[in-house]
Amino acid sequence: MEQVFLIRGDDLGRPFRRLAYGGYLIIICKQNHLTEDLHELAKISDVVIVSADQKMNRTIADELWHPLRRKIVTSAPPGVDLSTLRDLYTLSKVCRCDLALDCDVDKCLAAASFGGSSEEDAASIKKIFSIIGEMLVINEHLFEEVRATAKRGVASLSDLMRGLDQGGFHWCILERVMCCLSQMIVKGNSPESNGGSTNPGGDLMLPSLGYMPETETNSSSQELGQPW
Repeated sequence: MEQVFLIRGDDLGRPFRRLAYGGYLIIICKQNHLTEDLHELAKISDVVIVSADQKMNRTIADELWHPLRRKIVTSAPPGVDLSTLRDLYTLSKVCRCDLALDCDVDKCLAAASFGGSSEEDAASIKKIFSIIGEMLVINEHLFEEVRATAKRGVASLSDLMRGLDQGGFHWCILERVMCCLSQMIVKGNSPESNGGSTNPGGDLMLPSLGYMPETETNSSSQELGQPW
């Protein structure tokens, strides 16, 4: 099993801690407590996940650019595109990702852009993300749009739930409705159709992003846009 080296901020990258439950050997290092054997840990790891702010990403890249050669580096700071990551990690194979819910959840949604990664490297990343939840594989030019859409959705639902007493009657009812509604949307059904037919023009299906609903709901990745 591959060894994963996770460098995370205090409030970032929490879903990745679940990789240990999937059988991965995982080393976790906080960005404000970098260990003295950082170089050795990078050398023995197969995949490095940097879930930290932009400043720390640059620090890690400057410190580990050589030990990370030919390694898969997955980075999650907002606003840093693939081109910038390639400039930072010049000898590494980079992947850009964003977690829609960066908290302790059973299942997290992640968007990922691989760029020109090989099929083998992409498969390794998909396998890792299948442990923490669902992955949307997207083209780089769609990344910020997808990220913004996910953030708006989380914010809207959070505002809706915030107006209710947690654990109360209305909270429980809305919780169940949201669960059923999400299953309908994943299957490509419109809420207005009572589960009958799809709604190709509905906003929930993200038509502008080229979303194609799958018949199976247990896959760990969806693809948006053109094949990467």
